[in-house]
Amino acid sequence: MFIWPWALALLALLPLLIWIYRRGLPRPARAAAIHPDLALLARAQGRPHPVRRHLPAALYLGAVGLALLAVSRPQAAVPLPDNRTAIMLVLDVSRSMRAQDIEPSRFVAAQQAARNFVKSLPPGTRVGLASFAGSSLLNSPPTSRHEEVLAAIDGLTLGSSTAIGDGLLEALKALPAGSTEVPRTDQRPAAAIVLLSDGRNNSGVDPLQAASRVKTYGIRVYTVGLGTSGESLRSDRWNPPGRSLDAATLKQIATTTGGRYYGASSATELNSVYREMGRSLAWSVEWREVSGIVGALAGLLLLGSLGLSERFTRRLQ
Repeated sequence: MFIWPWALALLALLPLLIWIYRRGLPRPARAAAIHPDLALLARAQGRPHPVRRHLPAALYLGAVGLALLAVSRPQAAVPLPDNRTAIMLVLDVSRSMRAQDIEPSRFVAAQQAARNFVKSLPPGTRVGLASFAGSSLLNSPPTSRHEEVLAAIDGLTLGSSTAIGDGLLEALKALPAGSTEVPRTDQRPAAAIVLLSDGRNNSGVDPLQAASRVKTYGIRVYTVGLGTSGESLRSDRWNPPGRSLDAATLKQIATTTGGRYYGASSATELNSVYREMGRSLAWSVEWREVSGIVGALAGLLLLGSLGLSERFTRRLQ
């Protein structure tokens, strides 16, 4: 993209410069001269170097092209830290997280992925942590002091039952947009919730009702379903029948709030999911003018052209 696209017309000068350069090249002699020692003449003339001969001119032409391009004020998409959005991590800490279908266990894998997520956030990004089993708990409110959130992740303990809806509402209360009775109306969400669960809701508030309330504040919920296939979940000793992953509910929560659902059946997939969400939630892409960078490159090419030209000229003398 260019702020002054009409200035690109100046690039039409490049073919003219090439024509002028070619017109100035020495032409073969029209007359022949006889020399008594052709071997000596060949050694004095040296081997031809067509690339070296035209390299200074090519660099000069590139410098002129970049300089003309800088006049059009080009823009580039630049990733920048986005500290306007607070992020709440919401982790399922029910006893089914002891299952070892994901090594070393779902709970340890979730903790490690959450740590990596927090560490990947740019400085200044506000992030918090809430957890839920049979009830919900605010482990750390949103803060830019990431070490506090990391300590809260390390201090998580397991409990019985699964109250997904309560975990959502706990995160909502901790977020800036959830602390007021008036929903936000601006276009950019004030916050985002990242919810991880490995089971189905069996306690507390209905998750879809909680998702509807979260939606009224313009907050998106990104859900992560942790676990392997339904059959292995039902046969696992930590997952009695009826406690398998409820991916349908997690997908509906994400859809209701405008978020996205991710499935993770291994520690590697879980880390990839959190890494992708970290890039999308904590960074924004903005168009910035890069005329200065293009102009600096043009200057470097010009210096290279002058330096090579001087070096090659001294060799010939």
